[in-house]
Amino acid sequence: MYHKLKIPLLFTLLFVFILPLKVVAQEDPLYFLSDSIEYAWPTDATQYLSSTFGETRSAHLHSGIDIRTWGQEGYKVFASRDGIVDRIGIGPHGYGHVIYLKHSDGSYTVYAHLNRFEPALQSYTDSIRLQDNTYELNLKLENERIGYKKGDVIGYTGSTGVGPPHLHFEIRDPNFNPVNPLLTNLSSFVTDDLPPVFTQLGVEYLDIENYRFIDFTLFSADNNQDGFDFGEIEIEGPVGLSVNVHDKANRTPNSYAVYSLMMVHESDTLFHSVKDSFSFYHSGDMFLDRSYPILSKTRRGFQRLYKVHGNRLPIYKKAVNEGVLHLNKGTYPINIIAEDIYGNKSVASVTINVKGSNKNDFIDYVATYPAPDAETNRIAYNWFETSSIPEETLLAAAGPELGTPDYRNIRFYYSDKRSFEKSLSPNKMDVLHTPDQKLWIQFPEGSLYDTLSVRMDVIQTANQIDIELSPTKLPIGRSARFNFILPDEFKDRSQLALFSVDPFRNREQFISANISSGLIRANINEITNLRIREDRIAPWVGRPEIVQNLAGMHIVRIPVKDGDTGIDYRKSAILVNGEPGIVEYDPEKNHLIYYKPGFEPKDMNSIEYRVYDGVGNQTSRTVDVRFTR
Repeated sequence: MYHKLKIPLLFTLLFVFILPLKVVAQEDPLYFLSDSIEYAWPTDATQYLSSTFGETRSAHLHSGIDIRTWGQEGYKVFASRDGIVDRIGIGPHGYGHVIYLKHSDGSYTVYAHLNRFEPALQSYTDSIRLQDNTYELNLKLENERIGYKKGDVIGYTGSTGVGPPHLHFEIRDPNFNPVNPLLTNLSSFVTDDLPPVFTQLGVEYLDIENYRFIDFTLFSADNNQDGFDFGEIEIEGPVGLSVNVHDKANRTPNSYAVYSLMMVHESDTLFHSVKDSFSFYHSGDMFLDRSYPILSKTRRGFQRLYKVHGNRLPIYKKAVNEGVLHLNKGTYPINIIAEDIYGNKSVASVTINVKGSNKNDFIDYVATYPAPDAETNRIAYNWFETSSIPEETLLAAAGPELGTPDYRNIRFYYSDKRSFEKSLSPNKMDVLHTPDQKLWIQFPEGSLYDTLSVRMDVIQTANQIDIELSPTKLPIGRSARFNFILPDEFKDRSQLALFSVDPFRNREQFISANISSGLIRANINEITNLRIREDRIAPWVGRPEIVQNLAGMHIVRIPVKDGDTGIDYRKSAILVNGEPGIVEYDPEKNHLIYYKPGFEPKDMNSIEYRVYDGVGNQTSRTVDVRFTR
């Protein structure tokens, strides 16, 4: 029998029940789905979706469904099946406040972006956080046997983590891989008789030797009574097609990812992908399934109808010649079929007119990365000249256990040099470095999807250093390690920061880095242009206010903002009437929040805060805030 979790005493829990957990085989990830297992709809907010499984996200595939809450928070969240709490998480990014339930067959359901947990579970997590006033929590709880029955309230919808208010819901197989929730009875809760909609076709031109990406052209769809038509397109060599297509559902304005994509020539299926499940370990391969050159330049998620080397996603049912069209001279009618999980279909037609090409009937390798841009007249820049350092020294120095030497007293001399290129291998640890070997990027084995030829330029001015890579905005499978011995005039600048730079929009994004003893080091998650410059501007802080949260508890909310290096919420502190509390952070609403269970404001309250940005700039103040009851 299941019981509600009691508020803990001395941070202990009673054992409430024991579920027999089956040991499962490494099989088809869908094997555990059964018509005999029914899931409850996990919220009383709505039965409308704002996102579906497999959609494009900033750095991964969407691993569940998002349920609309009409911009509001505080709707009930229910256990979709009987289960025990396997893990909980609390934090300002990603899933925010999240609950992982484990079920008797070893599978999981996940409930994310919650405003808070149900009262007893919330009290338990608060009791842990209040021990040292830590905001973030990532806690394994399976051994505590905290159980819920199907339909029990486990939390309330919110907007913690990424995005506006909604409920993110997942089903994961016993190996913790996400599975499309609409493969279960949950699909019966959603009304959808609308077919997908094609908007654009991307034609990606490929090198005739290794099918390396060269360039692309976009074509808009005409919508007629027979479907969608991209017209006749003339090509002279091999191409890969990609489509911007989305699904619709009844009575909601949202657009969704399609479930299935097929490319057919006459009666031959050349390509077929289906989004049933994938591994989190391969989720970043989204950038290979989506056309990352088009995504980088347009911010639109074109789904490729061909497969490049290194793509390990298990969504491909068929890919003749990897889906590449390398055809003899002639005219070829192509149909592209998009289907949602309810069987609603749309067909888009395109006629490929091939001029002067020779067909290749056996293609088993399509290069992942493009070549560097054509060389242009570049401004000469200064390299840091010292005695050469053996490359194996750089490999050792790139390791995380390095005891960092002090580079602040080393003098550098300058001479004009040009950019340089290097070919990097995916099958070994490799290093891209400047000729003086004072800047090096270590790529661990397996971080690159394919062999990469890359050119690097370092351009230094009085106020910043730019590291430009060509090609840029490329995906990698594992983080690379950036290391740079700073020039003399930058070594003593205490507010230095590292940014990635989007050359297509000239936008910067702060990267957390370790800067000490004249050396800057950071993990980078893509091949991108980098910039080193100072941030001397302290965070902006607005006037604190005392309000009630959705649970009826009093909190102090402080507006904060920093456009350069962001808010360092871990370092920031708030005292209310001399008492510390948990400092939470809402990056969507730009608020720091003082949270302390049992806090009761006085008529006049002294609020002392210290707010830091990512490089240590600080705004501190003590203000009196009146509270009117």
